[in-house]
Amino acid sequence: MSLVATFVLLAAVTIYCDTLRQIPGPVIARWTPLWLGYQARVGRRYLAVDMVHKKYGPVVRIAPTHVSVAHPDAVGIVYGHSHGESAFEKSRFYDAFVAGTTSVFSTTNRKDHTYKRRIVSQAFSSRALEQFSPFIQATIATFVFRLDSMCEIGGSIDILTWFNYLTFDVLSDLAFGEPLGMLSTGSSIVSVQQSDGTVKEEDAIALVDKREHISAVLGINPWFPWLAKIIPDPFYSSGRQSSTGLADFARRNVWKRLDSGAYREDILGKLIAARKRESELDAEMIKELVAETVTLLSAGSDTTASSLTALIYLIKTHPHVHRKLTAELELAVGQQDIPTHSQVKNLEYLQAVIDEGLRHYATMATGLPRIVPAGGVEFYGHNIPAGTEISVPAFTIQHLESIWGDPDVFRPERWLESPERRKYLSRYLLTFGKGPRACVSAQANDIVIRV
Repeated sequence: MSLVATFVLLAAVTIYCDTLRQIPGPVIARWTPLWLGYQARVGRRYLAVDMVHKKYGPVVRIAPTHVSVAHPDAVGIVYGHSHGESAFEKSRFYDAFVAGTTSVFSTTNRKDHTYKRRIVSQAFSSRALEQFSPFIQATIATFVFRLDSMCEIGGSIDILTWFNYLTFDVLSDLAFGEPLGMLSTGSSIVSVQQSDGTVKEEDAIALVDKREHISAVLGINPWFPWLAKIIPDPFYSSGRQSSTGLADFARRNVWKRLDSGAYREDILGKLIAARKRESELDAEMIKELVAETVTLLSAGSDTTASSLTALIYLIKTHPHVHRKLTAELELAVGQQDIPTHSQVKNLEYLQAVIDEGLRHYATMATGLPRIVPAGGVEFYGHNIPAGTEISVPAFTIQHLESIWGDPDVFRPERWLESPERRKYLSRYLLTFGKGPRACVSAQANDIVIRV
């Protein structure tokens, strides 16, 4: 009886001291982060969180110290340009994405992020991207040639696989000075020199997929990396190996570029030049270059390929969109096989189709977590105290009826109703994030999608 009484007393004290006890959500999520961890493990986190919001409302508890807020106002408050003590800093979730050292994406320190973003943004300025366009166009030409060749033979094509080849070749060309050659070989197998000097053949696409998936799971709770070591699930062991393999691959190619001494107007060239302007390259700076290239490959390849695949599907399953888009492209490009970025960058309907596709499909579908600052924050009458992890679920926001009207309908025309309406909707398109922590390579991904 004493054990039962002790348990009841501890439970009562825990509930009484629980500052989030008034916030609804799955019962198990009040007590353990395993509910959210499981949803991330099976790849259903964004859908599970969306269902919880539909059941309980705009403010829900998805882990013992994590609150999800699906309200339009939350986007600007959580991800906006707040400063000082009012800033919503990144949580420890991002520690799981660190590759040797922090990158512009994984750093949680605001001062460090400002420094890294200043360096990295030089490689993604509008002027720099225009210089990259010929490289991108050349790789896209190879992609189109391969598709034409396969279409002449007949049969079906796994377009997602080939879009992955395309994005990997584009990004490796910009990051390392030459494409990996996936489009030419029709294979994603690459040679990875490991830290012990041995060379191993790896599937680069699988490396990125596994690395991103396991990081999204392990980042949910600081205990998860330790817990994963004792769970008999090959997902965790192969995921850790993939993280190491991708870092080894990036390290080998960065060193190859540095050893060549060659300068090229591409992303890695500009990153190296920017670092050298700060000081001489040393071991720590080289680790930072590796971390940024890992981030570039991880964030830009799989998500862009998935977005392109979704866009192709949506366009082909909506004949009126296909007809209207084809007419706009033919007028702007004519019979030219591969358009230039300058030919298509200002096409209104193309932009509307891309934005609507990214909204409808939501490549980045989960909420990116932040920490509630001193003083706390209030949403819908719920006081969320300082130190609580908070996120705004992208998929749910991009499917809120209060914002979009008919959120489950693929309708590009919604972006063309008026300039004011377009500006309003753009606030809630979270594909590349918002505010000072938004994806720095968004414009580069946009060029690939648009061309």
